[in-house]
Amino acid sequence: MSRIFSKYIEKLFFKKWIIGVFRADIKEIIRSKTFDPCIKWLHMGSNDKYYADPFILFPTDENIKILLEEFSFKNDYGKISLLTLDKKFKQVNKKALLDTKNHISYPFIFSENNKIYIFPEAGRSGRLSCYEYDPVNESIGFLKDIVDLPLCDASILKQNGKYWIFGTLSEIEPVTERITDYKLCVFFSDRLLGPYIPHPCNPIKYGLDGARQAGNFIEVDGVTYRPAQNCKKQYGESITIYKITELNENNVDEEPYMNICINGKNRSNYGMHTIHTINVMDDIIVVDGIKWTFSPIIQIRTYLRNRRKEKLMKMV
Repeated sequence: MSRIFSKYIEKLFFKKWIIGVFRADIKEIIRSKTFDPCIKWLHMGSNDKYYADPFILFPTDENIKILLEEFSFKNDYGKISLLTLDKKFKQVNKKALLDTKNHISYPFIFSENNKIYIFPEAGRSGRLSCYEYDPVNESIGFLKDIVDLPLCDASILKQNGKYWIFGTLSEIEPVTERITDYKLCVFFSDRLLGPYIPHPCNPIKYGLDGARQAGNFIEVDGVTYRPAQNCKKQYGESITIYKITELNENNVDEEPYMNICINGKNRSNYGMHTIHTINVMDDIIVVDGIKWTFSPIIQIRTYLRNRRKEKLMKMV
């Protein structure tokens, strides 16, 4: 009975992705297998948008620049925006960098030879593309398509003289559009911009826990760790960190190392329930998660809006 009651009470809460930032030594987090920082959660704008998938572009002496997904409920798709924070993590500026009029997210960043490359997820387009960031004009320009597959959250690792793309293919129910499974696939190349070869062991991993990336790779004490999403109970529930034990053209192997989740007893996490991305640069760490806010009116409006969309889809 209490479970049914909780289910209906939950529907009265508005749930919104927001990003958080804090300072810590990622090496100590990995070594101690402990994650309980005081996160500064950023509450930006109104409830008609959410912000997720943060990647640190670069920090300077004056501010911190972050690329992220800015999703509009009105337009029903995400775009890539640049968020600028000061050293106290207060918002200085925010501007849209890439708007394809179709959903894009997870702006993975790879820097090489004084150039900054962006590989945003664009699963609906059916391909993974590469863009180059211009720091002078704060703009993004298209370079080329990399892999002709609808990869989710593709992340690139340079190791053993090769470039390795870890990306996920999703299995979706046609009627409910609910994701039922993830398949982690790996591709390798001698050059960053390809061409890439599918790994013979693909898919490397199945399931809702561990098969989808949760941020860039983390290297500590000569060991590479892969953050992955745990979505067994709900999307973006927590992060499982995997320790990569073998990576070559013949085999990919890893083992679970630690779990990262929200500590509800920590006051800085009030209202926060999930965490599904983590990225690091120097001593700055960015994450994202879902915040619950008690708001029956917003939930009723959302329900009515979704009902209207369903009716329109049936009419098409």
